[in-house]
Amino acid sequence: MLLIALPHSANTTSAGYAHVHSGGHSVLRSATGAASTLSTHAGEVVAVLPYSRLAWLRVQLPPASHGARLPHVLHGLLEDRLLDEPQHLHIALPPDAERVARTGGTLLVAVCDKQWLRDVLAPLQAAGLTVQRLVPELSPSDTPLLHVMGESEQSSSVFSHADGLTLLPPNTAHWSAFAGLATDTLQIHAEPAMVARVQATLQRQPLLQSAAQRWVQASQSAWDLAQGEWAQGRAQHAQRQIQAAWQTLRHAPAWRPVRGGFTALLVLHVVGLNALAWRERSEINAQQVSLQSILKNTFPAVTLVIDAPLQMQREVDALQQKTGIASRTDFEPLLAAFADVLPAGQTPSHIHFTPHSLRVQGVTLDANAPSTPALKTQGLQLRQDGNDTWVLQAEAAP
Repeated sequence: MLLIALPHSANTTSAGYAHVHSGGHSVLRSATGAASTLSTHAGEVVAVLPYSRLAWLRVQLPPASHGARLPHVLHGLLEDRLLDEPQHLHIALPPDAERVARTGGTLLVAVCDKQWLRDVLAPLQAAGLTVQRLVPELSPSDTPLLHVMGESEQSSSVFSHADGLTLLPPNTAHWSAFAGLATDTLQIHAEPAMVARVQATLQRQPLLQSAAQRWVQASQSAWDLAQGEWAQGRAQHAQRQIQAAWQTLRHAPAWRPVRGGFTALLVLHVVGLNALAWRERSEINAQQVSLQSILKNTFPAVTLVIDAPLQMQREVDALQQKTGIASRTDFEPLLAAFADVLPAGQTPSHIHFTPHSLRVQGVTLDANAPSTPALKTQGLQLRQDGNDTWVLQAEAAP
């Protein structure tokens, strides 16, 4: 995932974009660079809109204002509350907007300037980067949350609450006017340079969070401001959901036991397969040793064993010849076996016999005929050696 922090002013894009490479839950590396230097193969590209460029407004929607009517209803409700014409502003809706618009109720919307958004995204588009999501750097929170950012010479403090964001005054003495800062449920995130100031002001220990970590946390927001002219089709949404699920499975702390179990299962599976393969090899080797021992004990004249079954068959055939008993690879047995597969009405033009092999010419056979497999049970092999030439011989050892 590539997270790109959009600047407050479009005039500063030439200085480069602060960006973070992340697995979705942690910072892998962060830097600042021109749009042309950013990788177009970094996975999902997410643009983070600065809190200073977003306004959060709560509106009361009437029932049955969903569908195509919703933009017009919003423009009418917000017209008197905005400093610019609604058509010049990008109005983003929360994920449950359609449900609330259908039944009626209160809805919180995010608003930013369209032209600014076009200008800051233009260099990224020119560099070949397709921004798949637009997320707010800070968003409203049901749990009170204080963000203290920057350095002591130039800092900003933003209070997130259910109704939006509140920029706190630089003078911390005025913070006591904000009741939400005194609640026990308040969470505080502070950049490293501001930790001591927060401790001295609020007498509470904040959670250390750098700007890069804040952008990574923003990428997990339920808000997606890529709507209207920045909206993407179903294919892009499906791809993004698959990427998000994969990143969650790979990096989310909650899935660490699952990843550990899967890794252990994979290792156990590999070890089991290797053990099974080793056992199979051992059994095969033992059978080969047994066959060699049987061959040498039965035929002491054989000193070098290369193919025990074939050598044993040859020795048996030699004994049968010496005793006058026909073996399965003599002329008569081979001719009788060939006659079983020879179609009726065909007569060979030539028959040639060499030890253990019968060559027949002038016939047409079907190697897939039902009678052909019977040859294998006799230890014989039939193969074609030309258009009308067939060879019947002892089956080769595997």
